Amino acid sequence: MDCIIQAVTAAIPSIIGPVLKNVAYPFKVADNVKALDEPICMLSAAQTDVKAKVENAERQGLTQADVVKNWLRQVEAVKGEVDDIRRRYQERARCFGSQSFNCWSNFSISKDAAKKLTEVQKLCEDSRFEEVAIQRRPEVPELLIGSEVVVTQEEANRQEILRYIDSDKNDIIGIWGMGGVGKTRLLHLVHNHYKENSAFDVVVKVTASKDCSVEKLQAELCEKCGFGRETSVESQARIISNYLTNRNFLILLDDLWGQIDLEKVGIPLGLGKQFKKKIVITTRSESVCYSMNVKESLKVVGLETKDALRLFYEIVGDKTIKSHNLIPRLAEKVVEELDGLPLALVIIGAAMRGKKHPREWEDRIDLLRKSRLKGIDEEEKLFHRLKLSYDSLNEKSQHCFLVCSLWPEDDIIKKIDLIRCWLGLGLLDLSDARNIYNSGYDVISELLSACLLEEVGSKEVRMHDIIRDMALWIAHDEGKEKDKWVDLNESVLKQMRHKNISWSCVERVSLTRYDPDGWLQFQREGLPLIPCDATKLQFVRVRSLTGMEALVQNVGIFRDLVFLELSRCNLISFPQGISELVKLEHLNLYGNKITSVPEELKHVRNLRFLSLRHNPINSFPKGVLPELKELMVLDLYSDYPFHSGSGDGEHWKTWLINELSCLSKLRCLSIDLRQPTQFRNLLELSNLPVRKLRLNYVNETDTLEIPSSFIGKVQDSLYKLQLAVNPVRKIVIGSNCQSRLRNLEFLSFIMFVLEMIEWPNIAPEDLLPMLHDLKFNLCGRLKDVSWTIYLPCLRKLELFICVHIVQLFERVGGSGAIKPTFPSLIELLLENLPEMEIICDKSITFPSLEEVKIVECPKLKKLPFQSRGKLKTIETERECWERLEWEDNDLKQDFQGLYRLYHPVF
Repeated sequence: MDCIIQAVTAAIPSIIGPVLKNVAYPFKVADNVKALDEPICMLSAAQTDVKAKVENAERQGLTQADVVKNWLRQVEAVKGEVDDIRRRYQERARCFGSQSFNCWSNFSISKDAAKKLTEVQKLCEDSRFEEVAIQRRPEVPELLIGSEVVVTQEEANRQEILRYIDSDKNDIIGIWGMGGVGKTRLLHLVHNHYKENSAFDVVVKVTASKDCSVEKLQAELCEKCGFGRETSVESQARIISNYLTNRNFLILLDDLWGQIDLEKVGIPLGLGKQFKKKIVITTRSESVCYSMNVKESLKVVGLETKDALRLFYEIVGDKTIKSHNLIPRLAEKVVEELDGLPLALVIIGAAMRGKKHPREWEDRIDLLRKSRLKGIDEEEKLFHRLKLSYDSLNEKSQHCFLVCSLWPEDDIIKKIDLIRCWLGLGLLDLSDARNIYNSGYDVISELLSACLLEEVGSKEVRMHDIIRDMALWIAHDEGKEKDKWVDLNESVLKQMRHKNISWSCVERVSLTRYDPDGWLQFQREGLPLIPCDATKLQFVRVRSLTGMEALVQNVGIFRDLVFLELSRCNLISFPQGISELVKLEHLNLYGNKITSVPEELKHVRNLRFLSLRHNPINSFPKGVLPELKELMVLDLYSDYPFHSGSGDGEHWKTWLINELSCLSKLRCLSIDLRQPTQFRNLLELSNLPVRKLRLNYVNETDTLEIPSSFIGKVQDSLYKLQLAVNPVRKIVIGSNCQSRLRNLEFLSFIMFVLEMIEWPNIAPEDLLPMLHDLKFNLCGRLKDVSWTIYLPCLRKLELFICVHIVQLFERVGGSGAIKPTFPSLIELLLENLPEMEIICDKSITFPSLEEVKIVECPKLKKLPFQSRGKLKTIETERECWERLEWEDNDLKQDFQGLYRLYHPVF
């Protein structure tokens, strides 16, 4: 008995201590929350200091260290969690005046605050880094080369350039020849050869183009090499020079039109043999090679007949070539007319694809022969030949194609921007009641098929510079009216200073890329961006340009304006005189600082497209929206990652939602809602053509329901859904749901305490048949995402800071075991999953997976792949790669070639 008493007596302190500590939590809630104030201030100060050091190091060409990046992310997460604790405490206090008597709530808040205090103090202690950045070799991405067929002549040219590069001399090499002859493709072949070659520490391809300047080249070099920008050309040149001086580098400078001082850019030359320094330029003129002091040069000419036929046949396709016994001979005649120019072979080849009657080929040969006009230069002759492909388009597609030329040379064009532009100009067929964007994607597919556009990934396209020049030539009535469409690049601004533009002829103006110093000089001279005598002006598109006040104040004088876009121009108010633009159909003020909508907007009654996306709007007068009866597209969407508070500045959305019922032609609504009542009001509308929706508010309960009625109303329109509703523990999607979200492609969650998603009456793969991109961001309590494994069209899955996940995927359901898993998944991105030990077991496969990124997953030791399949890259930290365990050495060797070292981007 004494032994028992002694044992109990010894155990009492270890039992009583934790009990008393827990009992004290509800009574110390105020103290524990207040105790966070000083440490969180210290942590914020340390964060600011570390960020400043990182920015300074990046300006010197260094890369942020992994440990610093991890620390900064942890700081952001902890600060968000502390804000959440404070909010919960304040809300509880408001319930009963200054004191809350909800013991369980006080207990939870107090305990969380005490735990968070320890984390904050630990992060403060960890903020003393010996070095915040390190040197890393910049990543060298593979460049697109178009056709995979490398013909004999191309390979000979490539080998000659490689021989020049591999020589011991440090010099400049030139590639020259007429437009469309294949200089850029040759440069890309050279670039890709050195992608994995250890001969160079830095391999960079930079596009010069017609409006090339020292500043432009510096900006692109900084972006490609991954270091910060400086305010002056001189200081930027010093940083670039310091970065390159003690490195072996290969710089490929594409499409140079005139002499450029490389030393002013910061590119060091003539520094002896210790380091290998090579520059390769491409240009249309041999004189540019002379002006750049080129030591070795190669003239690129048209392909020989055998190579030209091989390329042409590949583009046209065997089915067409073999469809009639006369077509091969006719194809030879077509190739003969095209002088072996690869661009012409590709464009005309695409136009002849599917032409199976000899008469169609004979007609094309006749047209090509007629295009051999006398008295015009080689470039214009090429335009006449390429125009045959343009002529084969229908009228709508022709107009859409010409609009593409309003983007700058070599620009990457977002498909959605193109479609919005076409919508604003009334060029698209809007008969598809479900999705007005579909007809735009159809036109893009047609232009891609005709090789008049080149695809860059799944969301972007670009125009070959010759194709763009041809489009402008056509738009200018084949060169007869050169000022009809104006791209206000730096060279055009110089012409404007000398009054060399006939503004009375101008119909369309675009300015989306410019030289900052040139623009400042233009402003200092007091010149208006668009003079008052541009009386025919119908289209103005300006992006990312400050100092637009003069244009904004005078916009009302352009009475024929149909299209007006002023995006990211730092505007604080609507353009003055907007009520005078009675013909205006498209108004895009995306990404400015506009806080209020003027009542005068109601006079713009022909408006069909209105975008105020990413503006801090806090005032939208009642009665304006019902007057815009032609409105088809309304974009009020914002997707900022965090929002604190109750959205008090957004009460206007409550009555605006009610006014939406007056817009009978509305086909596309994009909006973010900051109050739960706004979502409830939205649900009451009978017509709900929502394309993009973000819910970003404090929920009244820990459960968020996405009702079946909502899913039924948006099943054909919803394209993007982002849920940032907190503190929600559980989401219930579509109880008793019979509908499908047929067009939903993007879904993301930013929900700090989300634990589960329930699908009461429908399988996720049935509800989300077209979901392409899925992201979980800061979902701290999420345990797994097993419901994603059968989604039929999922291409990209991303998880970021989900700290409770141990196993990512696990098969669920008996019958589901026979279904194929992840049939379309291409990208899997896993970042900051500190507890994840396993991705999945071997029963889950990834037949389409190409790219995997694994960062800051310290407990992961195995990958679930049994073979390479379609995998191209596995990007991760060196420590993670070395930690991975493999079933056998052969498997490890097989995967070794896929490894890519992760380079953090701050």
